[in-house]
Amino acid sequence: MTEFKRELGLLDSVVVVAGGIVGVGIFANPSNVARVVSDPLLILLVWSLGGVVALIGAFVWAELASRFPHVGGQYVYLERAYPPVVGFLYGVALLFIINGGSLAAVSILFASYVDRSFVALGPIGIRVAAAAALLTLTAVNAIGVRAGARTNNLLMGAKVLGMLALLALAFGRGAPPASHFDPAPAVVFGRASISAILTALVPILFAYGGWQSCANIAAEIKDPVRNLARATVLGVILVVTLYLSLNLAYLWVLTPSQIAASPALAADMARAVAGEAGARFVAALIVVSSLGFLSVVILTGARLYYAMAADGLLFARVARLHPRFHTPVVALWFQAAVLIVLLTTNTYDQLLSYVVFADWLFFGLTAGALVIVRRRERRFPRQSSTEGRAPAGVPGHPYTTSIFIAVAAGVVANSFVANPIQSLIGSAILVTAAVWFFVIRRAVRST
Repeated sequence: MTEFKRELGLLDSVVVVAGGIVGVGIFANPSNVARVVSDPLLILLVWSLGGVVALIGAFVWAELASRFPHVGGQYVYLERAYPPVVGFLYGVALLFIINGGSLAAVSILFASYVDRSFVALGPIGIRVAAAAALLTLTAVNAIGVRAGARTNNLLMGAKVLGMLALLALAFGRGAPPASHFDPAPAVVFGRASISAILTALVPILFAYGGWQSCANIAAEIKDPVRNLARATVLGVILVVTLYLSLNLAYLWVLTPSQIAASPALAADMARAVAGEAGARFVAALIVVSSLGFLSVVILTGARLYYAMAADGLLFARVARLHPRFHTPVVALWFQAAVLIVLLTTNTYDQLLSYVVFADWLFFGLTAGALVIVRRRERRFPRQSSTEGRAPAGVPGHPYTTSIFIAVAAGVVANSFVANPIQSLIGSAILVTAAVWFFVIRRAVRST
């Protein structure tokens, strides 16, 4: 029987975690935040708050990963705590909304930056280039997890070096900061409100999302009980450090009002310190960052669909591994087929607007799964799936876990206020999938 090969170490896993978070949001989302809160220190504070929420999420996933170090990650955690329909709905949301919308949109963004800054592609060429990027990265991941990991490591290394170069441009110009940092509470919070801070957190939490991706490849990580938990926390810490540093760099070169008015923040910042060469450098950085994000999500998403198929919730062929490469090759190409359909039908832009709603709905449910698993463990003590080791723990549980669940509930509720149509359509997709699940299940049982 063909099985997954454990070929990924701690560094590979950290790269998957960080690469699944760092996409293109950090190069534009700070403008959305500055439109809501205008004080420089408050901007840094809300980004720090977002980082704390992401870190709590990382600890929750680290504990769950140490308890259930199996292929499929978040799907497995949901399946262990809730009825099977919940895990199925997460898989549907991941394929068509969370990963589907993000991958399709980011691939278009990648091709658009190539067209705008390097090679003229035209409208049709942009779509062709986007599809080519998705298919190429799928092929790389199909020929072995080691090949996919090397690609991820290379792209993540280029991303980090590019961000460090961007920081050097901002802080090395020898000029005083453009923004005025006044620590007086009356100044920092004078024009802010709880509502404004919560609104500003929405794009921040979107930018920090993605720490859950690495758990999908648990079956290919060496000593997953130990390394997966560590990688999740270390990867988030790395991203929080990079994000706070970049936000400080933006504020060092531009004022909050300039940041809020910028349609291409990172390029405008680089242009201010290095002219058009700086803006062109940022375009290259965004191209590389887009490819890195695509590579990680293609790698990890397919493993979750494999786990669903192994449980009989998708076509049986999706649960097959390649006999030579030990990769879920059918799941990879099934995922690619869905992405190409999203690209060619123009639904990717609509699906992207559903991502926050769907992502945080299942984030909250997954954190709730930890509460349920711990409660069951107290009621029915048994040997855990951590091979005799004590599972990683969430600092401050249950209080920190409850805070995370409350934040997730707030984000979902806010999505119905800020984007009611998209949230209602996203809800309709999930309800339709639930009905389909029970209809198919009943049909299978009756045969």
